[in-house]
Amino acid sequence: MNKRNIITLDNVEFEFIVNYLPCLIIGACQSGASYFSVSLIARLMQNWNKIIFFTAFPMAKEELKNQIWASDIYEVNSIKDIKQLSKDKSIVVQSWNIKLFKEVINKIWKIEDYIVFIKNIDEYDNSIFEAIKDLNYVILSWDIDKCSFKSELINKSWWAKIFFTKPKDFIYEKFPDLEKYESYFVGDDIKGILKI
Repeated sequence: MNKRNIITLDNVEFEFIVNYLPCLIIGACQSGASYFSVSLIARLMQNWNKIIFFTAFPMAKEELKNQIWASDIYEVNSIKDIKQLSKDKSIVVQSWNIKLFKEVINKIWKIEDYIVFIKNIDEYDNSIFEAIKDLNYVILSWDIDKCSFKSELINKSWWAKIFFTKPKDFIYEKFPDLEKYESYFVGDDIKGILKI
């Protein structure tokens, strides 16, 4: 399938581009952050960006497959799969396998050609962040209030932050009232209500 969701900023169609990276997507369970995150990654893939996709839960991988052509991705489920990586495809790493994810990050040729997406980073320890903290093309999706290493994440310089829920400990300015499945987009020079 190749479903194309429309993303809007203040009710005007909005194309998220690599210039808006690195990016944090913050949202509690049932806020819409998960579906939005996967849809954003699908849009980036449909616009010819290569992604390394890693999630704690397999449902996100299935949703990604509902939104893109399966032939556009290469699934890595073991170390031997890394040796056969195609340089023109996005990579989906086996869920929960943090060791395999780190191997992909360390062994991939020209990591700077990929956007690294980690969904549910709050489900892991900070070693996963250590593996990608120096990369610029990164999108992290998480529940900030559940993360054991949130201070390290907050202290990284992020071009964009997308808030589906208001965090308890960290906010930049007056937070607007949001409808269900809406988010507040705060970029270096762009702000507004973001939704699918």
